[in-house]
Amino acid sequence: MLQDLRYAMRTLLTTPAFTLVVVVTLALGIGANTAIFSLTDQVLLRLLPVKSPERLVVLDGPGAFQGRTFNNGTFSYPMYRDFRDRNTVFDGVLARFPTQLTLMADGQAERVSGELVSGNYFDVLGVRAQFGRTFTQDDDRTPGGHPIVMFSHNYWMRRFGGDPGVLNRTVTINGLPMTIVGVTPAGFYGIVVGENPDVMVPVAMKAQMTPTWDDLQNRRSRWLTIMGRLKDGVSREQAEAAMNVLYRQINEDELKEIKNPSATFRQRFVTKHLYLNPGQKGRSDLRDQFSTPILVLMGMVGLVLLIACANVANLLLARGAARQKEVAIRLALGASRGAIVRERLVESALLSAAGAAIGLGLAWWTGTVLLTMLPSDGGGQTLSAVPDPHSGGCDACPTVGDSGG
Repeated sequence: MLQDLRYAMRTLLTTPAFTLVVVVTLALGIGANTAIFSLTDQVLLRLLPVKSPERLVVLDGPGAFQGRTFNNGTFSYPMYRDFRDRNTVFDGVLARFPTQLTLMADGQAERVSGELVSGNYFDVLGVRAQFGRTFTQDDDRTPGGHPIVMFSHNYWMRRFGGDPGVLNRTVTINGLPMTIVGVTPAGFYGIVVGENPDVMVPVAMKAQMTPTWDDLQNRRSRWLTIMGRLKDGVSREQAEAAMNVLYRQINEDELKEIKNPSATFRQRFVTKHLYLNPGQKGRSDLRDQFSTPILVLMGMVGLVLLIACANVANLLLARGAARQKEVAIRLALGASRGAIVRERLVESALLSAAGAAIGLGLAWWTGTVLLTMLPSDGGGQTLSAVPDPHSGGCDACPTVGDSGG
């Protein structure tokens, strides 16, 4: 094999034009496919790095509503508590809300991306802190009474250089002293694909985190994203049917607080349907906006790769025909057919390896360009242009960490 490798290298170097054309053709096909598939995997395919993500569902209740709402996928905090405490189909129900916060530490203030999360957020997801602890249900009972915060791994590394001494340290968020109780594990970015909140705070602290509006107890304000974990043995269809019975009861109670509703509105309000959408891949505005363009690009680059392979095959066939005299001489000198086939395979492997190596560099460059074209609202901040060798399934997901302390 070593002799075949040396011979193949000498042969390819004697025909630099042919070698260059083949390698560049392969590099273009491989690089484009690797870049687009890396993006496709991160946005469309990859599961959340949490415990049993296939059991997660995202709640969505579109339809008639009177009051303040962010979108159809949000609910009021009182309704979240109803779902959490009165359901019979979930092992747990979590809630979250993104917001911008001002954090001050060591005399330096900065704007950070924050997330208000329910006390059972980490427990429902099955995520443990890298060190310190996560929130518990007791950290989310008294409005304004739980001044604690968790840092994301990325923010902890960026702002504090990975210093474990930050545990139990006090920082100021929106002017309120808060104690750091833990750091999330590396690779965990929450349940929204493409976002990575720097800090997480219990939902009970909403009045302090969003001082211009509270609405913690307001049923006419829908702002929380809700996700549930199905009990073992309960299908999504069964859970949806059971939750809609509860949803109608809640809506009938809420209708009593609405002044002078019309008969049409009354009917539409109480008959709204609650959808339980698959949540194993998390929520993603990027997925909603760019799934079709990404799939079209994936099809296009797949076609490019097929064309590249066809062109390389034609070039190799033409080169093989031109080397018939060489093969005849080698056979006459005693070379076996197996040895000649092996040498051709080694030569093809060299060309493929060179094309793949250059293609990976091209994939990184292409991925970087694609990421710069995404909206600058932070929706793609966790997406990476670096090709992931583990792309394609939950085995690729990073572990959710061990409890430290």
